[in-house]
Amino acid sequence: MFKNKCYVCGCYDFRADRALSGRLICMSCGNPYGVKKYSKQKLNSRYRFLNTKKLFLIILLILVFIIIIT
Repeated sequence: MFKNKCYVCGCYDFRADRALSGRLICMSCGNPYGVKKYSKQKLNSRYRFLNTKKLFLIILLILVFIIIIT
């Protein structure tokens, strides 16, 4: 028999939660089995891209505005 390991905390203790239709829940951290740890690095890189894109659009609009005025 294989042991399920929590992806978040590494614990091997699970229980079936009846409120979630019998889904396995980690006894240590409370996350459902199969939920992977979300890295902040991916989140930060996504927002960094959005901020760079917004900054580029603002600079482009300012340049267009200056060209139209002159």
